[in-house]
Amino acid sequence: MARDISLQSIGEASPQQVAEWLERGEVLLVDVREAREYEAEHIAGAMLLPLSGLDPDCFPALPGRRVVLHCAIGKRSLSAARALAAAGREVRHMPGGLAAWKEAGLETELLLEEPRREFSSRCSFDPPLRS
Repeated sequence: MARDISLQSIGEASPQQVAEWLERGEVLLVDVREAREYEAEHIAGAMLLPLSGLDPDCFPALPGRRVVLHCAIGKRSLSAARALAAAGREVRHMPGGLAAWKEAGLETELLLEEPRREFSSRCSFDPPLRS
């Protein structure tokens, strides 16, 4: 049976708090936007896992590190957080997303090269082996 996940049960983290956690290596920051959005601009250290392909069973977990989700303005990250929380994952989301990050005066990165590959299978984050 799916859990009823309320807004109150989803933790939040401010851009400033996320920046501090990133600096100390205490957070897995997950960008749930699409690849083209990430390519245009992203937060250094954020891992790209688009909401369109989110599978709670394959979502990475790193013991001892917080997990914070973000998107452009906070709507998709909240949706992803609800899905992950319903599957029993402990996650937070960053309200306001990348827009709030930039509004707080925090830096972003641009990806200047084309990505070399896409995810090759449902749960694999490694490049496929070549024969």
